[in-house]
Amino acid sequence: MDAALSGGDFARAANGKPYLLSGNAEMFQRAAIRLTVPAGAFCYDPTLGSRLSSLTGKEPDPDAAALLLAEEAVRALPGVEVLSAEYLAGAQPSVKILLGCGSEQKEIEVKL
Repeated sequence: MDAALSGGDFARAANGKPYLLSGNAEMFQRAAIRLTVPAGAFCYDPTLGSRLSSLTGKEPDPDAAALLLAEEAVRALPGVEVLSAEYLAGAQPSVKILLGCGSEQKEIEVKL
């Protein structure tokens, strides 16, 4: 079980106390952390994170490159798979990632 996170802090229940996640919700949160943290940025686990921030949009196929990098980031999470990834160009580029875990899906957008 992991504590639920929201906006970089603990998410709080109606009583004001942090609450715990389990099952698919926990796995989706772990995947989101791995996708949004730059690879090597967490000193306690240098293998945690993704290389998505290296995308420039100038790759021959930015969507395929984003898919490979997202798959690499969540590889260590059993039961979680990257179903699709889309590079979104613009003033603030991002990658929209669709994750699957069991029969559930969740979309995550990672700002680059």
